[in-house]
Amino acid sequence: MSTVDPRALRAEREARAHRSGRNTVTAAVVGIIHLALWALAGYGFVEVGDTFRLMSLNQVGEGWDSQLDLGIPILFLVGVFTGSITGFIFTARLGRVFGLAAGLVGPMFTGTLGIAVGLFLAQKRWTAPQAVGHKLGFSTGDPSENWGFWEWTAYRIPLLLPAIFAGIALLMLLGLLRAIVVSRARARRVNEIVSDGIKVPGVVTEVLPTGTEINGMPYLRFTVKFADHNRVERWVEKKGTFPHTALPRAGDPVQVWYDPQDPANTQRIIIGLGPEAL
Repeated sequence: MSTVDPRALRAEREARAHRSGRNTVTAAVVGIIHLALWALAGYGFVEVGDTFRLMSLNQVGEGWDSQLDLGIPILFLVGVFTGSITGFIFTARLGRVFGLAAGLVGPMFTGTLGIAVGLFLAQKRWTAPQAVGHKLGFSTGDPSENWGFWEWTAYRIPLLLPAIFAGIALLMLLGLLRAIVVSRARARRVNEIVSDGIKVPGVVTEVLPTGTEINGMPYLRFTVKFADHNRVERWVEKKGTFPHTALPRAGDPVQVWYDPQDPANTQRIIIGLGPEAL
């Protein structure tokens, strides 16, 4: 089911080129900032994890002392806090260009890639172990203790963490590309149906909450009734997000575009909501 609110419909028909160019540049800039902030968080993570790593690699005591001047992990906290806020902005900007799915996946890609970059740049910040492969004896003359699986894993954290986040970022990139392809295919379908389909009036018959909000907007399930060119009454159920000031209600008039060759195909039905679509 395709859903188009009045603003999106107007943008597709009247100002698509201008909107896409401006919003694409804005989204790209915000995305770069989002990546950089999470790179800062990844770089600063060493200040959080260095001592815990040493607790696995070295004997208790001086072996747990980090080479870093540990205190409040400012870089990590600033990166996480500002990166999280920027992520919401990036979702909104990217969603205007490529749709909600891309808007949700995009910050996951830039965030995980940024963490991977920051962790990679911070490899030399990790404190080296007292000895590789074993823990020194607790007291002079005590035998050393060979590392096990977890100790070797902790030793390789400077390489493992950026590799893991880079792998996650690659998966997020594939998801983002798929969301963009789907969004563009949907935009082409919307333009085709609005241009070549039949436009008839309809009415909202039911609105039900889903209990979910996306970007602070309620995600609703609602039903629209319309009659096709053969005067067959049809009911179409769909879902969408709406601002609190523009929630659909039972009895609201709508405009319906559908494919006269296949009026029962819900994938080829467009609903225009609000007075601007009438």
